[in-house]
Amino acid sequence: MSNDTRPDYSAYLTRLSKALAHRGDRAALRRYWSETTRHQSYPVLGKLGALEDKRKTILAALYAEHPEQRVGISIGKGALRLGKREDGNHPYDKHFRRLLASDDLDDLAQQLHRLVKRLSREGIGIDYELLQKNLNFWANYREDVKLRWAADFWQADIPNDNPQALDA
Repeated sequence: MSNDTRPDYSAYLTRLSKALAHRGDRAALRRYWSETTRHQSYPVLGKLGALEDKRKTILAALYAEHPEQRVGISIGKGALRLGKREDGNHPYDKHFRRLLASDDLDDLAQQLHRLVKRLSREGIGIDYELLQKNLNFWANYREDVKLRWAADFWQADIPNDNPQALDA
């Protein structure tokens, strides 16, 4: 028997993907993003056990918007794929900076929704398990999460011309 008390991220995502296999449930859950229609998402959120956990609610509503799972594609890497950096600027730079300026979950949710809708239009999936971990860490480690996303978006690739030089 394991004493491991870490959350099982994949279990919630599996439950989420099964629950949202029905198009009607996905449509109802996408109504979460409007305050005037949010109440229509509550039955689906209830089935998912997410009504009283804002992090699960946000993840479910984002997943309903764009259910394409791509392992290893963080928020920063996904945003980076939305264009090509030219002269040090990226087409999604301003929007990404706005996302990183978020301090609370409500504001972050709106910025993530904007990004996920754009990723959906471009056919770019994200790693929802990683996003769930990031949302769970947000309350206590928000700056660390932002730093990881920023590194994935702005960090320059280190050329690997001489692999032995990295070991020195």
